[in-house]
Parts: sequence; C-alpha cells; structure tokens
Amino acid sequence: MAIANPYHRIWRPMSGYSWLNRMWEEDSSVPTLDYLHDFDFADQQEMNSLLTTARLIIRDLYELFNYVEPNNINLQTYSHRLYELLLRAATEFEANCKAILDANEYVKTGGGNLNITDYFKIEAATKLSDYVVSFDRWPNHDFKPFYAWSSGIFAPLPWYQGYNQVKHNRYANFHKANFDNVMNAVAGLLCILHAQIGERMDPVCFEGIAVQQNTQDEVVNGTFTIKAPTFTDAEKYGFIWDDSKGVKVAVKDFIF
Repeated sequence: MAIANPYHRIWRPMSGYSWLNRMWEEDSSVPTLDYLHDFDFADQQEMNSLLTTARLIIRDLYELFNYVEPNNINLQTYSHRLYELLLRAATEFEANCKAILDANEYVKTGGGNLNITDYFKIEAATKLSDYVVSFDRWPNHDFKPFYAWSSGIFAPLPWYQGYNQVKHNRYANFHKANFDNVMNAVAGLLCILHAQIGERMDPVCFEGIAVQQNTQDEVVNGTFTIKAPTFTDAEKYGFIWDDSKGVKVAVKDFIF
C-alpha cells in the first residue's frame, strides 16, 4: 500500500502518476505532482533559492570545462577554480541537508552543530546511495557520490572528507581540490536536490531542454542525467494532494 501523505521535503515516485496527468493539473481526482510546488510540502521561496544556486554552480562548472577537459585522465587535476567550486557545491549540499532535517523537526542528540553523521540520517528516507549521475560533457563516467553509504552503515564520503580537509588547511591539502572531488560534490548536490523535488529539476538545467521521463526514475537534459533509486509500491507516494494537503505526518518515525 502506497504512502498516504508526503513527508516534508522528501520526494518519492507517485503511484498511478502518468506524464499525461500534467494535462489535468486542475483535476483533483488524479495523482499529480502539484504537491511539489506547495508550501505545505516545502518552503517554495527557499527551494527556488537552492535551485538557482545549483544552476549557477552547474554553469560555472561547464565554463571550467572550457579550460580543463572533462576526462578521467584529469580526475586528480586541482586548481584554485576547482577549490572554489568544491567549497560552493559542498556548502550547498550542507544547506540542503540542514533544510531537510529542520523541516522534519530533527533534534541532534546532545545538541551542537549538525555534521555529516546527521546528514547520513537522510539516507534511510531517500536512498541517496543508489543515485547515479552522469554529465553530458563527461561521457562514459558515472558518479555515485553516496555509494559509501550503500551498506546502511555510516561511512565517510571521500569527496566530503576532501572538502573539509582543504577547507581547514588549504596549503597542506590543496590537492584535495581536484576534479574527482568537485564532480562528486556537484553530483551529490544534484542528488540531494532531486531527493526533495524529483521532476522539478528542470530549472537546474544549464544547456539543452529537460526531458521528463514517464517512469519518474530519470531526469535527462542537455547537461546531466540523474538516475533515481528504485522504490517498491509500498514505498511510493499514493495520494490526491487536495485530500492530503495540510495533514501532519509523523515524519520522525519514518526518517529517524
């Protein structure tokens, strides 16, 4: 049985949804994606800000591709521009994670600032470890930024470790600001965005036209491709938003 109400800022495929339903957005009797645009699901002003920032990061990444060829042979290339992008992408990843946890009333045991062990708790609800991202300008290379979490047990993310190391001691760890870490940080940012809004990823597209897949498990455009995790029928959403809107959900039991 599908989930009867959406969890705050947590996307899932919609049971019974078809891309044809877009033609009937005003028809309250069919499953639509209009919940993604509602403040009861997520703060829309904040969401638009996060999408805009991600788009700018993608734009600047593609500008960098004009100077350093996006190729596996250059994965260990590092520079000041790559350092800048690594910090921006990883910081945005943190901002998204904090927003998800805050929306779901997460309280850190013992208090203190949130860190990567707190962000890991989002994995159970979103299956971040199953995401696969590829970039049109970097052919034949898939990025799996959260693969280290696939066992269900917390493990450090190499790109996030690199970000922290170069942030706290750039001189000693400048080589960590490399293409490999930058690409995984950007891919991680795309994953955490998709895990919140799914099919609403179009505004992040920098080149080409976004193509909505009928199966809800891919976002494909002229810039990147995101392959989403697989969810069972019981894990999918199954509701009519007009009926579910405003219902308070025990999200903490689900996520934490």
